[in-house]
Amino acid sequence: MNRIRNDAVEAGVPLGVFFSHRLNTDETQMGQSGVQYAGALSAAPASIADPCSIRVPSVAGGLASAPPNPARLLRLAVLGTMLSAVSLWACSVPVFRYALEHWPPDSYQAIVFHRGPLTAPQQTLATELGRDGLAGRLRANVSVQTVDLAQSTTPEMLELWERAAPATLPWLIVRYPQASRRPDNVVSAPLTAEALQQSLDSPARTELFRRLARGDSAVWVLMEIGNPKRDDETTTLVETRLAYLATVLKLPATDPQDVATGLFSPPEGGLKLAFSLLRVSRSDPAEATFVRMLLGSESDLAGIQEPMLFPVFGRGRALYALAGKGISHETLDEAATFLIGKCSCQVKELNPGVDLLLAADWDKLMKSQSSGDQGLPNLPALAEAAPETVRISGSAEESAVPANPQRLQPRSGSFWFTATLALAGFIAAGLLWLRRK
Repeated sequence: MNRIRNDAVEAGVPLGVFFSHRLNTDETQMGQSGVQYAGALSAAPASIADPCSIRVPSVAGGLASAPPNPARLLRLAVLGTMLSAVSLWACSVPVFRYALEHWPPDSYQAIVFHRGPLTAPQQTLATELGRDGLAGRLRANVSVQTVDLAQSTTPEMLELWERAAPATLPWLIVRYPQASRRPDNVVSAPLTAEALQQSLDSPARTELFRRLARGDSAVWVLMEIGNPKRDDETTTLVETRLAYLATVLKLPATDPQDVATGLFSPPEGGLKLAFSLLRVSRSDPAEATFVRMLLGSESDLAGIQEPMLFPVFGRGRALYALAGKGISHETLDEAATFLIGKCSCQVKELNPGVDLLLAADWDKLMKSQSSGDQGLPNLPALAEAAPETVRISGSAEESAVPANPQRLQPRSGSFWFTATLALAGFIAAGLLWLRRK
């Protein structure tokens, strides 16, 4: 399962789409066995109008001449059934909007290593990382744990400490959310006020939240390499293509049943499509943590010395990275089409992407939308504004975050909500069974 998830992310496609193509490929190569996989979908030509029409390289050779493995066929059948079940529950809500309304960001883990009691100033810094400190006031998606090396601790914490090889104490390590399965540390530094502040927020992340809060479908974060010619050429390519896509892409028609069941709460005036580009310098000291966070979101990005593009949507979820020549019209089309297409898989963990650490009060944002506050800006008007590109540097000033306009309060307790939970349980049970096999 993990290998299939990684293959899907590396191919730059939604996991559900990758499943269907893998099943089709296997069925073709094993056609002599006469097995028909439940839920296998026919491959279709790529089209901007169809979010599921994404070309995936076919798997060549190896299986056609091998005798069918009953256990493998059964596992594929289970995967096909799971895919069919998820497809049946597809809704009309665009992926970016469904993620904003229903996918809370995963929590990063901050660990403070020390030996013996912390001094009063050190304890104050550690407290700032918790709910009662700065992290809590900023509503950052992070939790804190202190580890006293003078006392017995878990093998996992000892291994983490030894791998970091810190030169002083106390020492701060910030790790990716457990759900991301990323082993790298986002932060590994002495526990100081500066390290704490940079861990929780930065000018670029403040601007990123501001864009998503005002209603951008996705914010495309361009990580520059410091070569003005290459960076500017990439900027022009992305801006030009996003402007074109804004004229040809169409949001799916809203199913009234999705509104009635609380899957979608349309903003006043209807949902609009809006993309924007955010430029971040890889060498900007103020963005050092953010840069490491993006580079560590996939296993092979740190060594790539090319401009990189990260589509960010929902509540700060980075879809995947496009780098160098991989930033093209085709890859931009595929990513944008997926983000504005129907949410075919409502289970967050089965979709590609890694949540970013942001200082963002998403719950307050959603509440303000449903409260009918007349002082809030109008989302459709903001979305219709011309796309903007902002270059983030160390001297950039933080912007105030405007709240979004009204939205209907989702209704709970419905049959469809209960059934969706049951479906999620079925998928989880299936994945657990596959792992044990």
